Amino acid sequence: MEPRSQLTRSDIAERLEAEVHALGSTAGAKLPSERELAQRLGVGRPLIREAMQSLVERGLVTVSPGRGAFVRPASTTEAARPLGSHYRRQNITFRNLIEVRTMIEPPAARLAAARATEPEIEALREAVERNDASKVVLERARWDLAIHRIVSRMPHNPMIETTFESIVPLIFELMLRSLGDRKVVAASAPYHRALYEAIRDRRPEDAYDAMLAHHESGRLVYDADLDSSIHEVAQRELAKLLGPSASMERVVSEVLREPLLAASVFAEPAPGINR
Repeated sequence: MEPRSQLTRSDIAERLEAEVHALGSTAGAKLPSERELAQRLGVGRPLIREAMQSLVERGLVTVSPGRGAFVRPASTTEAARPLGSHYRRQNITFRNLIEVRTMIEPPAARLAAARATEPEIEALREAVERNDASKVVLERARWDLAIHRIVSRMPHNPMIETTFESIVPLIFELMLRSLGDRKVVAASAPYHRALYEAIRDRRPEDAYDAMLAHHESGRLVYDADLDSSIHEVAQRELAKLLGPSASMERVVSEVLREPLLAASVFAEPAPGINR
């Protein structure tokens, strides 16, 4: 048993996180009880409770009164969230984001054409059709974003998915600018359908080309905003849509809370792919 004075709340939280990792990726696995953890680490139960709360806040565990603490399913959205705050402080421009998306998304689309499951391809078809049918900017942005998030999950590579999710809030902000611009909408409209058809038909290089062309078409018509702060421009566009008091953080949070169609579609990897 370790002396109480050697362990801080941060130390305890690290030990508890190790317990979570030791249980593996099985969601719902139960952690040892507060009493057992307190005895094992030589600290009081209040300190265990405080450290456990930090794991709750980070989305690693959920606590059920009277039942204990349980491992939560891994969430790429929650894992990527801290980077969103970091990006905001960097004053990211449209050019910055387009360059990164060009590096990530076309290769992901190529893998998607080889690895996507049939239910995932059906989910992509539905997202493309809903995007095409959308008449309101915010609704169109929601489905446009869904298309790209679905494609990022299709390779069944958690690093691609987490990297992409880290820039999703910025992508949504970019879309507020692009989807309010008729030139951008007209230029990029054919590429979602071409992307879907290439993935459906298992044509990796065509999927790569469609995604790359999609980004290039948008970049060419951003004009003076290309080197502007995405957040500042998006806030301006949001004010036009919802009024000057509208909160970007709240809008983005609501969009990201909505499931990508049937969540079960993305619960299992494609055959032969380890997540």
